Amino acid sequence: MEEPLKDHHCPVLDQVMISPGYYLLSLTAPQIARAAVPGQFVLIRCGTRYDPFLRRPLSIHQVKRERGEISLLYQARGTGTRWLAGRGKGDLVSLLGPLGRGFTYSGREKRGLLVGAGVGVAPLLFLAGELAALEWKLVILIGARTKAGILRVESFQRYGFVKTITGDGSTERQGTILSLLEEETKETDWEGIYACGPRAVLKGVQKISRETGVPAQISLEERMACGVGACLGCVCEGTAGEVLRYLRVCREGPVFDAGEVILHD
Repeated sequence: MEEPLKDHHCPVLDQVMISPGYYLLSLTAPQIARAAVPGQFVLIRCGTRYDPFLRRPLSIHQVKRERGEISLLYQARGTGTRWLAGRGKGDLVSLLGPLGRGFTYSGREKRGLLVGAGVGVAPLLFLAGELAALEWKLVILIGARTKAGILRVESFQRYGFVKTITGDGSTERQGTILSLLEEETKETDWEGIYACGPRAVLKGVQKISRETGVPAQISLEERMACGVGACLGCVCEGTAGEVLRYLRVCREGPVFDAGEVILHD
C-alpha cells in the first residue's frame, strides 16, 4: 500500500528572474531532495486560498541533497505562476512530491545527448549532474525562439558541451533544435537521447530516434489536475505492441521511452 502524499511547507531560500518572464526558485525541502530522481516533478500551490484551485506541476530542476535544497525553473505565464514569482526569501510554499516516473540510465562513461527547448531544459540540469557524476560524455542542445529563452547555459556547461540555437538567430546558430540533433546523431554514436520541450520537438525526437536507432526518452509537458493518476486528466495514447492503451502522464510518466507514446499535433 502506498503512503499518502505529504504536503511539504517549504521556505523560500532565494528567487531570481534569470531572463524576462523566467524564474529560478530555490527552496528548503529535505525530504523531497533525498527522494527525488531526475525527471520527477512537484505539485506546487500557487496561492494562499483556492484561486487558482489546481496546483501547478513543475519539474525538479536541481537538487542539493546534502543541503536539503531543491530548485525549480519556470515561466510566469498565468495567475498562479505570477503569484509564485512574487514569493521571496522566508515565504512558505506548499509542495507535493516528488511525483511521477523519471529518466532511467545506467553504466559509466557513456555518451548522452540532452535536448531542451525553452523551459523544457528544466528537468535536464538535474539529469546532467547525475550523468556527469557517472563520467558520461554529454552534449547539451538548448533551443528557443529568441535568446531570452536560452536558459542556464553556464550551469549546463559544468557538465558537458553546450550548443545553442534560436529561431531568430540571436545566438550562435539559427534554426531549430531538431536540426542540431540531426547533426549530432549523424556525426557521433550515442547511447541515449534525453529530451523535454514542446510536443513538436518531442515528435521530432521520436522520428530521429526511429531513424538512427539511438534510444530516446522524452519528458512530456502536460496540464495536470490531481498529479497522482486519479482524475485521468493528463492521459495520452501509448502502445503495447499493436494494442492501443492510455497512459497517465503524471503517473506512468512524465518520462517515457520515445516509442512508448503516440503524440498528436
